[in-house]
Amino acid sequence: MAPPEAPDGWADLVQLRGDARSIQATSALQRLSLRPRNRRRLAYLWVLAFVPTIAASGYFGLLAPDRYVAEAKFIVRKPASISSTALTPVSPEQTLQSGDEDAYAVRDFMLSRDGMQALLDHGDLRRAIGRSGPDPLWSFPGWLNGDTEEQLYRYYLNLVTVMHETTTGVTTLRVQAFEPNDALRLATSLTDSGEALLNRLQARAREDAVRVATAEVERTRDLATAAQAVLTDFRTREALVDPTLLAQTVLSTITTLSLRVVEASAQLDLLQHASAGSPQIPPLRSRVAALQAQIDRERATLAGTDRSFAPKIAEYERLLLLRDFAVRNFINSLSALETARLDALRQRVYLERVVEPRAADQAAYPYRVLSVLIVFGLGLLAYRMFRPVSPPAPSLRAQFR
Repeated sequence: MAPPEAPDGWADLVQLRGDARSIQATSALQRLSLRPRNRRRLAYLWVLAFVPTIAASGYFGLLAPDRYVAEAKFIVRKPASISSTALTPVSPEQTLQSGDEDAYAVRDFMLSRDGMQALLDHGDLRRAIGRSGPDPLWSFPGWLNGDTEEQLYRYYLNLVTVMHETTTGVTTLRVQAFEPNDALRLATSLTDSGEALLNRLQARAREDAVRVATAEVERTRDLATAAQAVLTDFRTREALVDPTLLAQTVLSTITTLSLRVVEASAQLDLLQHASAGSPQIPPLRSRVAALQAQIDRERATLAGTDRSFAPKIAEYERLLLLRDFAVRNFINSLSALETARLDALRQRVYLERVVEPRAADQAAYPYRVLSVLIVFGLGLLAYRMFRPVSPPAPSLRAQFR
């Protein structure tokens, strides 16, 4: 190396060597200070990622029991309403329609405490859930799940899933159990209980329809009987079977008498013009007067007094209208009763099984490897969020200042 030309050059060289030594010392100190921080990072990595992953591997590999699923699919169908006047036979394919309301009722029943009680009574639910093994998360009764009725219901909701598709009308039932045969038995029992529920609802509806129709028949029959009794009392009181017929007879008599008056008046006019002194004129005048008096009396029997036929005919027609109306209602109620009885014999709500539940030959749950990987991924994410952060190293320019 060529010697520096001036003393200031030697001073700069000495300064550079001193700065290099300080940089090396600073780097060594930083490396020494990073060792505890690296140990903390490793500790965080173990606590947040490795330990939970090892624990999850131990749980899913040793404790978590296999859960088998039995799946059933069904639709609820009911006969379409048929007019009571339709006498032509209708095929079952034309009368059946989707019963979404009943399907929702079955779904709510299966997810209710009544559905759980049906499995306790007929599906041996407690024996099925008692096969969970030592798993603290799924064992019942257990120190995590308890042994009360409410806790059993929450546990039951973890095992049973019911979904109804409105577009197709298909309801899917999925039941989990720790043995394939238990899942099959629970799914079959729950489906049978849903069908029994529909039968109970329809039986009550049919009984109510027949009962209401029968009560209506009795009511309208009493009204028709009372109306006929009032009409009979009127006929007995007035000594008239049908005032309208008698009035028609009186009108016919008045018509006949009027014709005779016209004939007698014509003869009288003829005699008065031809022979004014004829001895036949007085008898003809007497006959015309007698016929006219009879016509006046007949007209008085029709209207004009309290004893005439007009008020009696009005009352009779009113009573006859009430009687006919009551009889018509009675006949309609009899028809409605007959229709209700036919519907009670014909109408049923059908729970048709589209897919029968079967015993699974492979466990559906849990997803062991996927669950462990999810725990490990969450642990790494937590480590990225909570790991110790190193302070930024000083730049070379800052070190030379």
